[in-house]
Amino acid sequence: MRRLTACVSAAAAGLVLSAGFAGAVSAASGKVIVVPLGHSIQKAVDMAAPGTTVQLMAGVYHQSVEIRTDRITLRGAGDTAGGTIVAPPAHLPGTICSTVFGGTGICILASKLNTKTGAVITPVSGVVVHDLSVIGFGGNGVLGYGTTGLIVMNVTARDDGGYGIVQFASTRTMFAHDGATGNAEAGFYVGDSPDAATVARDNRAWNNEFGILIRHARGVTVNDNVLRANCQGILVLDDGQAGGAGNAAIEDNTVSANNADCKPSGDVPVELKGGGILLLGTTRTLVAHNSVYDNAGKQFSSGGIVVFSARSQTGGSDPVDDKIIGNSAHGNRPLDLIWDQTGTGNVFSGNHCTASAPAGLC
Repeated sequence: MRRLTACVSAAAAGLVLSAGFAGAVSAASGKVIVVPLGHSIQKAVDMAAPGTTVQLMAGVYHQSVEIRTDRITLRGAGDTAGGTIVAPPAHLPGTICSTVFGGTGICILASKLNTKTGAVITPVSGVVVHDLSVIGFGGNGVLGYGTTGLIVMNVTARDDGGYGIVQFASTRTMFAHDGATGNAEAGFYVGDSPDAATVARDNRAWNNEFGILIRHARGVTVNDNVLRANCQGILVLDDGQAGGAGNAAIEDNTVSANNADCKPSGDVPVELKGGGILLLGTTRTLVAHNSVYDNAGKQFSSGGIVVFSARSQTGGSDPVDDKIIGNSAHGNRPLDLIWDQTGTGNVFSGNHCTASAPAGLC
């Protein structure tokens, strides 16, 4: 994994246009630009005014796209095999996204950015990406950096060498009805967002490194997701940076058989395996009404729902005011509920499980 700020340091109402003729026509707000197969998505995005929908046909586009204009909608023909697929081109374009973040399928990047420090000067707002698949990029599937109000919906990120669907330094994001599988790092990732105000709901993540990873971020709602066959289903992590992590709500998720093995890396410098939901140094986080089962391993993080201090792992905080309420956890090893008894104000109540440490949390 990479700390991305460090990497930075180094047919609808209105006229429908064909991108093949885009150079001869001015795009206006509310228009739809249709990009036929074999034509440039980037050209259509670059000519689009705020409020424009860029419509992709069914088929495979071997392209990498960077969006830096407000209120652009990138719409495909579905995220199934017969829909729209964005796949790596023979040569990556010389965009900031390609240069800094590696080969990324769709990158939504701040309108103005300090490329020396990674500071967002002017965020890009209101971008929507939906109904397509992003497959096989060496970097990330869909990446938002310096965004406000980004929506990624009905998108599948598959077999990417970095993250599947990710936001950094952003706020008010929604990931909904998306899928992430076979990605080398997290399927879904919210990072470096102290005021994330982000929702991840009704998503599926399987066979990634992590299902959902929240690092150095606050205000994330994670609900009604299905997470399986990753090394960790859900991880909320205080990595030792100022501001910590927490104020999250993790509810009504199904987290099962996350028994792969994750080696230590830049963002998560500890080995993880066989973990359902892990709160590592979080504060004021709610974990409620989740179904967590058959997660098994031998690391400190292994088991059903684990609440642990981050002090010895990342230099982060003890857990404070976390609430673990009304969950069903069974068949997890070594135990269904685990708390290392650090921190203050942590509450375990109404959980249905077989065994816990300390005893009595079930």
